[in-house]
Parts: sequence; structure tokens; C-alpha cells
Amino acid sequence: MKRLLFFFVFATGCVSSVHAQFALDECQVLARENYPLIKQYDLIEQSTGYSVANAAKAYLPQVSLAAQATHQSDVATFPQQMTDIYKQFGIDMKGLRKDQYKIALEMNQTIWDGGFTRAQKDISKAEGEISAQSVETELYTLRERINQLYFGILIIEEQLQQNDLLQALLQNNYKTAEAFVRNGVAMQGDLNVIKAEQLSVSQQRIQIESAVTAYRRMLSVMTGGKVDEAATLEKPAIPAVFPNETGNRPELQLFAARAAQFDARKRAVEASVMPRLGFFAQGFYGNPGLNLFKDMTEDAWSWNYMAGVRLQWNFGSFYTKKGNMRKLSLAQRQVDNQRETFLFNNGLQQIGQQNAIEKMRKIMSDDDEIIKLRTSIRRSSEAKYANGTVTVNDLLRDITAENQALLNKSLHELEWLKNIYELKYIMND
Repeated sequence: MKRLLFFFVFATGCVSSVHAQFALDECQVLARENYPLIKQYDLIEQSTGYSVANAAKAYLPQVSLAAQATHQSDVATFPQQMTDIYKQFGIDMKGLRKDQYKIALEMNQTIWDGGFTRAQKDISKAEGEISAQSVETELYTLRERINQLYFGILIIEEQLQQNDLLQALLQNNYKTAEAFVRNGVAMQGDLNVIKAEQLSVSQQRIQIESAVTAYRRMLSVMTGGKVDEAATLEKPAIPAVFPNETGNRPELQLFAARAAQFDARKRAVEASVMPRLGFFAQGFYGNPGLNLFKDMTEDAWSWNYMAGVRLQWNFGSFYTKKGNMRKLSLAQRQVDNQRETFLFNNGLQQIGQQNAIEKMRKIMSDDDEIIKLRTSIRRSSEAKYANGTVTVNDLLRDITAENQALLNKSLHELEWLKNIYELKYIMND
């Protein structure tokens, strides 16, 4: 029973000591999902759906109800000779009333509008795509911000590790110097010099810990608390292959959406000068009706209707067509220029980043040799200090130089890796 309890306590302690691990890609996904702007996608999709549906309703029957009461200065009548003749046959031709009334229900159905409705639907879709790509472009910048935080944390934590190694090395030399002081080989001043250096390194650790805490808190906020301050961040792997083009950048998709919108607007302008064919039907209850002869003899309300096909052609649209097309062409050229400018600047960024990667690769090639030499110099200084041929200050100088060489190697590797992932960001790999 005691063994079982011990195993349970030991396993619980192991599990609690293991912190969640996160990769760079996971942090980017979490930050994207947590960013408030992501909610815009649903709103844009709904708004676009409403706009397209409204445009499509142009082909639905348009029904209207109207009522009117009028008084006319004159109405159609028969000549007096004809009314006299009708009276001989017993027909009283009273004529139409000057007060006339009508309650009408009218229906219009578009049959063909020259493609204007389809162009309006395409415009609505293009506007929705522009809004969505604008959101995607802004969300894409999160990737760079997460890269900066993620690699910043890795670099600072590497400094913490080197600080621990330096403290351990200083402590070992302090013990050696302490033994020399007891044996009368060294003076108390040597211990004071080493102790002062230890305190200085401890102060540096406080600053480093403060920086890494701030970075981790920002990363935690951006990921919605999913990556807490105790989480372990994995060192990103080195990509095997890089893309050769930047066709996946959201900015290019935004330019393409704008071009599609201009095309749809041009089709709308072309359709605006086309004739429109439609069906109509009208039914009304009024006095007089369509049978005027009957209404001249009987003052009564009646039901009436008419139906037919109507062709309309508005020639006024021709006056503004050329100007509208020129405006759209100029706007399209501006977008094309913006796209070319983006590709030009993006190409310069790629060149600069590739040069930075190559520079760090060359620098890294000498790191191992420098560390080897600095370690050899430090060990030699420790031996010389034991023999009394160098001062403690000389020893501390060589210890610091070795520690800096170790730190430089780690920082160079992380900086090289950071430059690679910045290039991936620039090329949207």
C-alpha cells in the first residue's frame, strides 16, 4: 500500500511539473482565432449574402397598389347631333364624368435587362471579397508579431541559460579562490572581486527575467491565455524548401478582388445602355373603365385589366458611359500600380532577408572554433591563477569572454532561424 501511495504521489508530481508545449505554428493559429477582427468574416459573409439576394430580386415580379381620384376640366363626349339621334332610340348618352376614380393593382416582371442584374450581383460579391481580403491582410500581420514575440522569448531564455552557466562557473572559481585564501596563497580581495562579479551577473538575471516575463505575458494575451507564462516553446525546425514566388500573399488576393470589382462595374455600365424588356399586367376597379362607350351611358364602377410586353430604352445612359468607363480604367490602373509597387518592395525585402540569412550562416561557421579557443584560454587562466601568475581580474575577463562566445553561438543560431522565418513570412510560405 505504501508503495502504491508513493508511486501515485511521484506520478502526480511528474505530471504537474510538465508544462504544455507549443510550436510556432500553434501560437500563430491561436493568436488568429483570438484576435477580435476574426469576427468580421461572419459579418462580411452575411452582408454579402444580403446584397446578392437583393440584387437577384430584380427578376422577381414587382407589384404595386395605387389609388387616385381626379377632376378633369373636360372629358370625351359625342357630338350633339349624335346624342340627339341616340335619344330617338331611347338611349341617353350622358357622357363621361369629370370626376374620375381608380384603384389599381399593377405587376411588372423583368424579362431581360441587358445583364445589369448579373453585374450588380457580381459587384456585391466582389465588394464582399474585398472586405474579406482586407481583413485577411490585417490578420496576416499577426504572423509577424507572433514571430517577433516567439523568437524574442527564445533568445531571452537562452540568455538566462548562459547566465546560469556563468553563475555556476563563477561559483566554482569562488570556491577555488576561497581555498587559496585559507591556505594563504590568495588575498581576500580576490574573493571580493569574484563576489562582485557574481552580484553583477545576478542583477543581469533580474533584468533578463523581467524581459522574458513581459514577452510571455504579451504572447499569452495574444493567444487568449492558451499559451500561459509557464508553457514550453519549441525551437522551430529549419525549413527544407523555400517558395520561389509570392503568389500566396493576401495583399495580392486583395488586388485581384479589386480588379474583379472593376470588371463587374464595367459590365454594369455596358448593361446600363441596353434596352430592357419586361411583362406587365394591370387590374383596376374604377369609374370610368376601359369601355368608354358603356361608361358614357351608365355611370357605374367596373372591373378592368390589361396585360402586355413593354420595351424600354433609356438613351440618357449613353451620355455618361464613356466618362464612367474612363474613370473605372483609371482606377484599375491605380490598383495595378499599387500591385507592382507591392511586388517590387516585396522583392527587395526578399533580397535583404536572404542576405541576412547568408551573413548569419557565415558568422556561425566560426562560432565553434571561437568557443573552443575561449574555453582553452579560460582553463589556462584558471591554471595560471592557481600558480599565481595571473590576477583574478584576468581570470574573470577570460571567463566572461568564454561565456560571451557560448552566448553568441546560441544567439547567432536563433537569429539565423528568425531570419529564415521572416523570409517565410515575406513569401507567405
